[in-house]
Amino acid sequence: MAGNISKNARREGAKVLTSRWGGTIKMKAVFENGKLRHVAYCEKSGNTARKPKDLM
Repeated sequence: MAGNISKNARREGAKVLTSRWGGTIKMKAVFENGKLRHVAYCEKSGNTARKPKDLM
C-alpha cells in the first residue's frame, strides 16, 4: 500500500500505484465550488476516489 506520502506528493508521480482493476492510479487537481481538490483516478477503468487507497 501507499506509505505516508501526502496527496500533493502522490500527484507528482513519485511512486507508481496500481488499482484493483490493473490500471495505474494518477492524481489530478480539480477546481470545484471555489476549492482546489486532489482526486485519485484509475487510468484503466476511469473510477475516481478521494484517496488512492480507495482504488486499491
